Parts: sequence; C-alpha cells; structure tokens
Amino acid sequence: MNDIYCSYFDHNYLSRAVVMIKSLRRFDAKTPICILALSDLCAEILQDLALPNVEIIPLAVLEQAYPELAAIKLTRKPIEYYFTLTPFLPHYLFSWTAADRITYIDADLYFFTSPESVLHSLGEASIAITPHRFSLEFRDKIVYGRFNVAWITYRRCAEGLDCLNAYKADCTAWCYDRLEDGRFGDQKYLDVWPDRYPSLKIIEHKGVNLAIWNVHNYILRMKDGILMVDDDPLIFYHFASTTLRSDGTVHVPVLPRGGRSKTVLIEHVVNPYAYTLAEEHRSLQQRFPALAAAKNDVRYTHSVQKTGA
Repeated sequence: MNDIYCSYFDHNYLSRAVVMIKSLRRFDAKTPICILALSDLCAEILQDLALPNVEIIPLAVLEQAYPELAAIKLTRKPIEYYFTLTPFLPHYLFSWTAADRITYIDADLYFFTSPESVLHSLGEASIAITPHRFSLEFRDKIVYGRFNVAWITYRRCAEGLDCLNAYKADCTAWCYDRLEDGRFGDQKYLDVWPDRYPSLKIIEHKGVNLAIWNVHNYILRMKDGILMVDDDPLIFYHFASTTLRSDGTVHVPVLPRGGRSKTVLIEHVVNPYAYTLAEEHRSLQQRFPALAAAKNDVRYTHSVQKTGA
C-alpha cells in the first residue's frame, strides 16, 4: 500500500507534535507525513525545521480548497474549528496525492515501536478506528464516544471514501464542544461506523492508543527491551492532557494506583516522554522566541478533553 500519515496542530502544540514526528521517524524514515499547520507561526517554524519527508500544508491552502470553511470558522470556538477539520485533511490529501491509504494521527502520540505491523494487519479494510477501551475509573466517559480519534485510517475505495465524505458532512453540520443529541465534537460520530461500514476494522491491539483512560486494564512489563501491554508490544502511547508548565517542566497525568505496572509506566513511558518533551520545548523556544510570546489557550477549560490539534 502507498501510505501517508497526516496530522494537524498549531504553534501551541508544536513541541508535542515534533516529538511525535521524531518518535515515528525512529521506525519509519520514508512514509510521508503531511501536516496541516493551523497557524502561520506553526507553518513558518515547520518550514525552518525541515523535518524529513514532512510536507506542510498551510491552513489557508485547505481553506481555499473548501470555501465552506469560511462561514464555519466564524461560528465555532478555535478548538471546535480545529476538530471540524479532522475529515477535511484526509479528504484533501486523497484529492492531491496518489495515496492508497491515509492515516490521521493525533499530535500528542509517542511511538515506542514501529506501527508497520498495525498497518499490515489492516489488510483490505476500508477504514480502521481505535476503541477507547475505558477502564473502570473512566467508564462514565463512554458518553463522549466509544472510539478515539487518535488514529483513523481510510483506504482509497468506495466504502472508505463514502465514510470520509459522510464524516466531512457531519462535521460541517455540527462539531461543538458539548454533548448534544448523541454528538460530541468530531468524536462520537465514529460510534455508528462499525454498523454502517462492513469492511471497517476495529484495532484491538492493546499497544495501540494506550492512554490514561485504559492503561489500568493491562499488565505492563519489559521483555527483551520492549514494553509489553499484556502480550502486545506498546506501539504508541496517547499523552492526552499532558501540560507544559510555565517553568518548562512537563506534567503527565497518572492515576494513583497501579502497582508494578505503574512503576513500569513511570520509568519507561512517562519519564522518558516528559524529559524528551521538555527538552524539545526548551530547544524550540530558544531557537524561535516568538513561540513563547504567541502562546494562547485554545483547549477545553473543563475536565473532559478530546485530544488533538
């Protein structure tokens, strides 16, 4: 398959995204990564960084391709507008590239092993999505969606494109930061996809999209230098709700319980990521002083967060 990864973010998420891209590049140096830069500063810095095999799409380019976005932008909060763009980016890439498959990935992921096995496991699936797999502590969050938008793969086939077109229409009509009539942002639309698209694959690999909301379902251990989630290698962890403090330190939320698995989580997942992100953030701010001056909060102010952007 001719694959492409894509993601989007603004300058506020730039350090997280650069860490994500570099972690993926440790295992895959060739697959193109197409980035929708949601602010001019983000686009300028990415151009300067010249990350390998990363193509930058300024937001203005996408907005010119889809004139309907102008009216939507005026009626939604910045984070809501960003989530609205989730289906637009892969839709645009199918029009402007020859990719057989496009996989959207959130900017706050970190890859610990190669995702190649995941892509290979999809076979001829038209779409692939990842369940939240909520642990008991988070079971009430199911109202915000059975599936997480951290990884969505679309194949260039009738069913895959039909799904993407319908998703784009859904997000155009409604994409807000609230629960309403069985909808929540861009995320809860995915709940109906398994029944609607027969060739869709639900990714059940335990090492895909490990996160605070599901990590307590599993036993974590090191085996031959690889972190195992039960018997699956950790592919990527989703560092949702991670914060960069004003003093440059990083806070990764971790629940108080966990036993041996918590020790493994802290030593082999949380601490390495926190150190890497803090160093990347410091380096970018030193090289690009405008980053510190331009920081603003476009994310949720309440406790329920959909990740990305």
